[in-house]
Amino acid sequence: MNVPLATIYTIAKGNYKYGAFALINSLRANGVKNQVVVGTDVYLKELEYVEQVTQVVLNSNWNGINLKPVLLLEHPSEYFIYFDADIILTDGGLITEIEKRLLENKFFTCVDGIVTEHEIRRQYWQEIYPVKEASGNPTCWYYNSGFFAGFFKNHNWILEDWKQLNQTYLDPEAYLFSNPKLPMGDQDTFNAVIQNLPTSKMASIQMPDWRAVNINQHPFYHIANFRPQAFLHCTGKDKPWLFTRSPAKPPTAYHDLWYQYVIKNPEPVKCNFPISFMLKEWFERSYSSRIIIKIKSIFYR
Repeated sequence: MNVPLATIYTIAKGNYKYGAFALINSLRANGVKNQVVVGTDVYLKELEYVEQVTQVVLNSNWNGINLKPVLLLEHPSEYFIYFDADIILTDGGLITEIEKRLLENKFFTCVDGIVTEHEIRRQYWQEIYPVKEASGNPTCWYYNSGFFAGFFKNHNWILEDWKQLNQTYLDPEAYLFSNPKLPMGDQDTFNAVIQNLPTSKMASIQMPDWRAVNINQHPFYHIANFRPQAFLHCTGKDKPWLFTRSPAKPPTAYHDLWYQYVIKNPEPVKCNFPISFMLKEWFERSYSSRIIIKIKSIFYR
């Protein structure tokens, strides 16, 4: 049996705790026993007696998306893996693969899309963070900042510089679009820094090895290493813990697993998430909920 190598981090400010609970439960359900560190804004009783889970209260007004490098720098571990709280792991083999690459001193992340070498946003990235000659030829890859992993001794400079860019060129208390030239906020500043890292010193996965549930098409090769994928990322606004009424469309694969890990089988993290009868019917895909979705699809076109 492999001994867990890396510490897994996530940030759960506000109601994102309900995403973090599902993330932790998905890790354990897939046999991942690594230490987990959760950055929070308040102490969470739900995590109080959960083994191998540590919570850190971050006394900061910054938006959670801008606190990723802060959490890792203030509470470092030799090897680290970061997941956004709205991610659910579906294949524990990903952690084994990451740890293998970390021992090779690779920085691990995931490709989100393509931004060509001459695209204008790269020009702005180079203005705020010039590419060093040693980094080699520019890449066309755009990386998602919701998942990354590294060896702290070799990659702490990425975290330091990323934090500095967030503080200088973004409104750290804002979510996205605080800087029109960096519309994706911390993800754009992340990419500005990563452009200085030669691809030979990186490892990554791409869709369909990970899946953003609000994206149905992507330009990547369709045969995955992990089947059906290594993790699901609930990008966009359709966070299940924010629903106040049943949506006008069926649940996604992420919604199905979130319901399983938070409502139906919450283990080891348990919480009393309030859920209405109609929402429960929607998650369960009951006959009546399917009729309601059909009616809503007619009136909300």
